[in-house]
Amino acid sequence: MRKIILLLAITLICSVCYGQIKKMDIPKKEMIGKIAPGGNSTVSIECYKYEDSTYLFRYLDAKFSKITDWKQFSLKSTEDFNTLYSYLQNGFKEMPKENVLLDIGDGYLLLNFSKFLGGKVIRFYHSTSLDENGIVGYTNMYTVKQIDKLFGKQ
Repeated sequence: MRKIILLLAITLICSVCYGQIKKMDIPKKEMIGKIAPGGNSTVSIECYKYEDSTYLFRYLDAKFSKITDWKQFSLKSTEDFNTLYSYLQNGFKEMPKENVLLDIGDGYLLLNFSKFLGGKVIRFYHSTSLDENGIVGYTNMYTVKQIDKLFGKQ
């Protein structure tokens, strides 16, 4: 009787362990745009579109100069992608003195518009909360032309 119970227990455990591994399809993505400041080969931010209309922005955290630390945030739809682009274009036209805070679903984006060497630039701050301590990372400063290139509008 013990042997039968032991055999059933082993069979049950083996079938549960085998059921944990599943084959998944890798989602296909398309490069929308990327920025490599100064013409060098090191990309500092890039944008991808997935099949389900999710847009992923990967950026090199500008907080560190010696460490390569990639961070990312995503937008859930093409409408959100176009809305972010229109906020950026309006910001370059109006140059708001205060940061623009955007709720992107799984976090927040702070858009910091400023003038640098006579040109208009923007820096993205990515945060997981509204608290100052929630800042995950931030990007380099980008010009209007670089933003157009990132969003595939050039």
